[in-house]
Amino acid sequence: MLSQTVDTVRTMLSSSMMTETIESRFGAIAVDTDKAIFLPQGLLGIPGKSNFVIAPFPNPKMQQFTVLQCLDDLSTSFITLPLPMENTIIGIEDLRTACNDLRIPEEHAAVLLIVNVLRSPDKVRLAVNARAPLMINVEQRTGEQYVFQHDSYSLQHML
Repeated sequence: MLSQTVDTVRTMLSSSMMTETIESRFGAIAVDTDKAIFLPQGLLGIPGKSNFVIAPFPNPKMQQFTVLQCLDDLSTSFITLPLPMENTIIGIEDLRTACNDLRIPEEHAAVLLIVNVLRSPDKVRLAVNARAPLMINVEQRTGEQYVFQHDSYSLQHML
């Protein structure tokens, strides 16, 4: 059975003795570099960057989100949304297929969606890339961005 992503990500964020503060583009975040996640393929469109940490979002009004902070280049970071297995964005069977394809045991899987901030003169909207979730093996501290080969999911799924 797939792990509960939100709880799994919270466990990954739990503090330890090795935290340091990084000034991200979203503000100061406390990170534990001992809990780095290695993405051997990097992220799509971001070559050469493979070491990341997940940190709580620094704005308390947005505590459902996390920051995916690159350790190879501190100017590179993303807002992410931990996705529970039971959700209305990506079907559980597709998440299971992604785990199987990436050889991530379901009980060690966590899913993050990269958030896009869409600004217009009169409002700010948030969307997630549901077509290419970040699948993390929390036990091995590795991950990969998985691209669904069908068009059931949007690159800009509005929240």
